[in-house]
Amino acid sequence: MRAAALLAALAVAVTGCSGGGDDASTSQAPTDGVLRLGFLNDPGQPPDPDIYYAGAGLAITTNVYEGLVRYEAGNSTEAEIVPLLAESWEVSDDNSQYTFHLREGVTFHDGTPFTADAVEASIQRRLDVDGGPAYMVSDVAQVDTIDDYTVTITLSAPNSAFLDYLASPYGLRMISPTILSEQAGDDYAQTYLSTHDGGTGPYTLTKAEVDSGYELQAYDGYWGDEEPTFTTIDMPVYTEVSAMQLALEKGDLHAMLGQIPNASREGYVNSDALSAYTLPSFQVGVFYMNPNRELLADESARKALFEGIDWATLIDQTVMYSGKPSEGNYPEGALPADVDSRELVYDPDALQEWVSSLPAGTAIDIGYTAGSSDAEQMSNLIAAQLQALGMNATAASHQTSEIYGSFASDPANAPDVFVSPGTWPDSNNAYMHGHVFWDADGGLNYLQCSSEDVTSLLTEALRTGDAETYAQAGDAAYEHMCNPTFAWISDFMVAQPWLAGVEDAHNIAAPYTLDFNKLSIA
Repeated sequence: MRAAALLAALAVAVTGCSGGGDDASTSQAPTDGVLRLGFLNDPGQPPDPDIYYAGAGLAITTNVYEGLVRYEAGNSTEAEIVPLLAESWEVSDDNSQYTFHLREGVTFHDGTPFTADAVEASIQRRLDVDGGPAYMVSDVAQVDTIDDYTVTITLSAPNSAFLDYLASPYGLRMISPTILSEQAGDDYAQTYLSTHDGGTGPYTLTKAEVDSGYELQAYDGYWGDEEPTFTTIDMPVYTEVSAMQLALEKGDLHAMLGQIPNASREGYVNSDALSAYTLPSFQVGVFYMNPNRELLADESARKALFEGIDWATLIDQTVMYSGKPSEGNYPEGALPADVDSRELVYDPDALQEWVSSLPAGTAIDIGYTAGSSDAEQMSNLIAAQLQALGMNATAASHQTSEIYGSFASDPANAPDVFVSPGTWPDSNNAYMHGHVFWDADGGLNYLQCSSEDVTSLLTEALRTGDAETYAQAGDAAYEHMCNPTFAWISDFMVAQPWLAGVEDAHNIAAPYTLDFNKLSIA
């Protein structure tokens, strides 16, 4: 009871901030073709599709660059793969060879025609840069140009997820071979593409000033049928979420596409002056526990801690309107519900027993991402519960550079626990969740928790695409307590009421962004 009281009290204390009520002013739709959005803090990486591997900056890369295929925009939870720069394709029976028939009449923003040569050049550039998304083409053994508009990609091993690799918002994007050649420098054109672009998308990058702002302009030569309502996308950088919310409520911003504090969501949902959207996504809440620290080196300790937390209550308190308890080891919809099915266990007695086995006042460090109000609130609530049981629990923020850098390289000196109430796999395919969160070389396995059994099962499932094998991998990861999923998270966005097409412009696999050329004025 004492722990529950502390949780309730702390929840009230950390949610008492403003935002999103009926007193928000009504803005007028722009007449100048400018859509004013914004970033909460700088995206943190250049808007280069072979480097960018985070969240907010997808608003740039997915509107400026295009791949061969994509997930269909809209609210479908099925995430159907549909044509983009490839109009059709064939896949060999063993998933090792993919032939694409390319769209004709497409040009890059520099005027270079899009042909099969660009496919090979873009694959090679991604391998050369060797950034986070490079694994998606690491199995490419050969690229054969059949003619200008037909290309065959042969893999070194069967890969049932390869189309999902290509459809991912972090998947292979086509870059102008002319730019890659003329602007190569000594870094494969990374310097140039940090402030310019080489894509085929409906918008081109016209401004990229770190910590200041970014701008996109509609590309006059775009191959698509849509005539964009908004010819300019203005995205200034804000350092405080409260300032961003104030700009939205005054009408100076036209939408917030994410990072909206839980404390403000109810006000926005009930607002007469703004429109709030809860949109399906593959985002998950993940609880990282550090097996490289003595406290949680044993999987039974990790299990007692994870299952001793009342996740259902925490989710209700901290991710209101955008989260629900997970019902499986993977994101919602990644596998059939009857295959990936797991209810969250709540066993406070086991947690009490584990804490009682430790020396009095044992310290536990709980980390979360700096700037994430949801993660901060959840971390403090967990710390309060553990303090009530007698642990010396502290919560502290960490910068993105630490999380992606020193955590994985030196996990013994990383926090005991890292709380992430909103993160996501690279794509809809179950492998792309399991690999990034559970494999030793996974890009989101921050605290280096892995199991040879899990990796072996994932490798087999990748070859065959068998859902049951993926389910076995998920169950094995849960038993080993490697980064278990505790929530399924939706995108929560707020926009001026005149902004039309938000739901149709949403991509289930790409948080924090919309297809800007699909938006209009009601």
